[in-house]
Amino acid sequence: MAKKFSCSQCGQTFEAASMPDKCPICGADTSHLKEVKSKGINTNGNVYTICYAAVMVVLVAFLLAFVSSALKSKQDANVAIDKRTQILASLGVRGIAKSDVEAKYNELIQETCVMSPDGQVLEGQDAFDIDTKEIGDKFPVYKAKTADGADALVLPLKGRGLWGGIWGYVAVTPDCQKVLGAFFNHESETAGLGALIKDEPFQSQFIGRPVMGDDGKVALTVVKKGESKAPAEVDGVTGATLTSKGVGEMLQTGIQQYVDVLGGVKPAGECCHKAEKCCDKPDCKCAEKKVCACKDGSCGDAACNCASDAKCCAREECPCACCEKAAPCEKAEGCGHHEGCGDCPEKAGTEAPHKCKSGNDCCKSGVCDKSGSCGKPGCNGDKACCGQR
Repeated sequence: MAKKFSCSQCGQTFEAASMPDKCPICGADTSHLKEVKSKGINTNGNVYTICYAAVMVVLVAFLLAFVSSALKSKQDANVAIDKRTQILASLGVRGIAKSDVEAKYNELIQETCVMSPDGQVLEGQDAFDIDTKEIGDKFPVYKAKTADGADALVLPLKGRGLWGGIWGYVAVTPDCQKVLGAFFNHESETAGLGALIKDEPFQSQFIGRPVMGDDGKVALTVVKKGESKAPAEVDGVTGATLTSKGVGEMLQTGIQQYVDVLGGVKPAGECCHKAEKCCDKPDCKCAEKKVCACKDGSCGDAACNCASDAKCCAREECPCACCEKAAPCEKAEGCGHHEGCGDCPEKAGTEAPHKCKSGNDCCKSGVCDKSGSCGKPGCNGDKACCGQR
């Protein structure tokens, strides 16, 4: 390692491996030379350089970790707001202030669930917490109202564009027949071309378009601009053929997966046997107030408790097992057992008894009267009516 020396004759300092015979600057002999002893750390040494670099790396890493941790809650909140904003856009709510997003989301989103590929509800999981990358293994579904108050299902989708991933939220009618709204976004599509899928002019084209084709498969897609020939075909972005194609494939593949998971869309009059997996309608008596996505709103027997009677599940009259007369399907007792029938001793050739209305004209001389129920509470207190004990 080089040493430092000073010359008393010229006053200069120089470095050398050992004491020189003379000053290399002024030529003075060794009597004028003196070794300069270093005090403290040698800042010119390799050890100092390595230690300094290590300390700075650790310090900077600690500061970055601290800042990231301090800002994480705010970052997560912003990500959640952005996701809610995209879902609301598919429901026709756009240009809303950040401060109002959460309240509007809670107003329009009524219920959520997460479905497995085999159509089972995954208990304990929130649809909002499902990452876009998980779609396909899990299927988040949002039951909502549009900005106009229409019932809707919001289906999150994922796909592939030209340069990276694309995703979207499509709001459809509960029977998956018509698009009510759509929102799309991307990771890295070309500005001014593929990136235009995130703009409202492109997305607004989907509103009112049919989803399903006559073959029961998803027909909604995106085609090259100017080549659309059917209502379910939407014009793509000019100059962004591959991105537009990616959106079309995402719609067809993604929505078809949801249709399969939700039990399918059956032709009118045909009962859907996966009713417990579908959306509710206010006039249905099915278990958990859920019905399948049949066009006529008919219930699937899996949730209807109607003795597997498809006709009964369509909420029409079905034969009463007791009196062999038509009676309405009752959720509590199922098809073929209506209130007021019970174990009637005369099963054939009698009129179907009806519910007692007044309690005073149920029985006449111990004979079952069709104006009231036989032997049931409310039958004027006479439990011996029709021979029942």
